[in-house]
Amino acid sequence: MRLISKSILIMFIFDMFTLLVSTTLWYTYFELPIDFLDITVLLTVLSGLAVLFLKDNYKIREFNVTLKNYYLLFEGIVFSQIPAAALLLTFIQSPITFEYILANLLTIFVVLRLYRVLFHYYLFNIKRTKNVLILGAGKNAKLIADEILNKKALKMNVVGLIEDSEDEQDFIPSSNLRILSRPKNLKEIIKNNKVDIFIIGVKRRMEESLLTEMIEDIPKNVKVYKMPDFYEMVTGKYFIDRMSINWLFYDFMNRRSIIYDFCKRIYDIVSSIIILTLTFPVLLYIGIRVKLTDGGPAIYTQNRIGKNGKPFKMYKLRTMYKNDYVPKSGKIEHTEPQENDDRVIPFCKFVRKARFDEIPQMINILRGEMSIVGPRSEWEDLVKIYSSEIPYYMCRQWVKTGWTGWAQINQGHCVSNDDVAEKLQYDLYYLKHKNIFWEISILVKAVFLALGGRHG
Repeated sequence: MRLISKSILIMFIFDMFTLLVSTTLWYTYFELPIDFLDITVLLTVLSGLAVLFLKDNYKIREFNVTLKNYYLLFEGIVFSQIPAAALLLTFIQSPITFEYILANLLTIFVVLRLYRVLFHYYLFNIKRTKNVLILGAGKNAKLIADEILNKKALKMNVVGLIEDSEDEQDFIPSSNLRILSRPKNLKEIIKNNKVDIFIIGVKRRMEESLLTEMIEDIPKNVKVYKMPDFYEMVTGKYFIDRMSINWLFYDFMNRRSIIYDFCKRIYDIVSSIIILTLTFPVLLYIGIRVKLTDGGPAIYTQNRIGKNGKPFKMYKLRTMYKNDYVPKSGKIEHTEPQENDDRVIPFCKFVRKARFDEIPQMINILRGEMSIVGPRSEWEDLVKIYSSEIPYYMCRQWVKTGWTGWAQINQGHCVSNDDVAEKLQYDLYYLKHKNIFWEISILVKAVFLALGGRHG
């Protein structure tokens, strides 16, 4: 897992300070009871930071000044006011309370929005651009160069790709990237181009002489990365090729832990019981309405593939009319009904968006067939198709499939094999970095996205 960046840390501290100061000042200004000041400030700050995180306000590399981002910021601030507002309205039933809530909400939104506008200006107009030099001019080098150039918020410039004579069969001519000949002295090209980051993008094993040369020629102030590691840092996905899969295998095997497995199982059981308990009234209501619609069963099962390729019956709440479609080919666009699909029972469209239809999977989690967080369970037929068409697809079955996961909160519905291949990269990134605290944050974010109808 990559560490938090300085820009994110500064924004986080500024947001915390804004929430703290605005809440305290307005609470004092409206002369609300001092007994509730501390708890009101604490609730506002904690819920505010949590909601802003869940709303992706700290994904700096994807930050843009857009109406959508401003709406998400405003929506997040509204949600952040709910805990403190509920407390105050319960014990202080006065019009002044509403005035305080509105004033605090608007102040926080205006200040945080202004900060983000200024940050965006700094990021794209003032912050120094870092120069990146890549060793290699093949597929790997070209891939990471394109990722860097496409993510403008990284503030990085690829000064060139160094052509490697030993990797000529993989060479890719590029019209938009500068191809440099291998210099006699690597130090010259680093100095002349003011390089800040050096990425090793060749596939082959480097000989001893080249390694020694790079140790001598690369200054200490220049950061050096392997291409797969840098790819993970800027995408949140795992770079897949034959060598990286071998590395993933060793990492996975050496990081196996009885303690992690025990904590994971406790986490799965506790989380699934809480989710089932909280949603049972809603599930009961939906189930009765579905039953009355066409007389069919409210809950049904599908054959899915789990850990180590073992099939199991996955429980789902029915949201389509009886005799729904079961895929028999690799046409992914027909595996999930679209929003306007007439097979979906009309009132169940939001049920699907909010993922209430998948809550019965908590039964599978309690039975140990699934986990709260993990790669998504797929139909048997689709697993056979994907396994034959997408390299290393079976690796995602090293762990239990999940109710939600890293891929689900980062990617929408898959509509092509390319989308499924990208989802595999997210799944393998999860395999490499999985830990309980991260998985708790994935669950919280998944619930938040589902309630907003935006869960993948």
